[in-house]
Amino acid sequence: MMIRLHSPQIGILRYSAGNTGSVQRALTRLGIPSRIIEKPTELKDVDGIIFPGAGAAGTAMKCLRETGWAEAIQSYRKPFLGLCLGMQLLFDFSEEDSTQCLGIINGRVTELSDKLIKPHMGWNKLSTGDYAYFVHSYVCEPTDPSVITIKTAYGDDLCAGVQQDNFFGVQWHPEKSGYVGDQYLLSFYELCR
Repeated sequence: MMIRLHSPQIGILRYSAGNTGSVQRALTRLGIPSRIIEKPTELKDVDGIIFPGAGAAGTAMKCLRETGWAEAIQSYRKPFLGLCLGMQLLFDFSEEDSTQCLGIINGRVTELSDKLIKPHMGWNKLSTGDYAYFVHSYVCEPTDPSVITIKTAYGDDLCAGVQQDNFFGVQWHPEKSGYVGDQYLLSFYELCR
């Protein structure tokens, strides 16, 4: 009798915003099985989820609430990775559009200082010593600094990565960050096994 080993599959959440195509291309290039998911009922078919982010907080949260995604994400218990806006929406509140977010991680998302060029765009050094690609005008400020896993310097030290329970988030774009991004995505896939 042959035993088939389960090959984990990552779901990529498609909603009104987000860069699902570039995330899926990166996963395919790395040999990571993935599928686009558009309905909360599809969560049962995947072993982890990536929430890509692009766009504005207010519009994204409106869509998540109207489609049932907000409640589904809040109760999700498998590995979850939010990218850029996908990370910001894990927090309580965003100054962008004065938006009540998902409230999974306590804290606020605030606009970058007017003293800085916005958006913060391009390659920047992470506290790990690696470089990653950023595009953002807002930054996460967790109430509990122990959830911060990665920082970057742009003006001050900024939160560039978080983890709380099964929820992970990065302010940068792994799908556009070369080797370091590939390693991060592969590590996330391993968590989903």
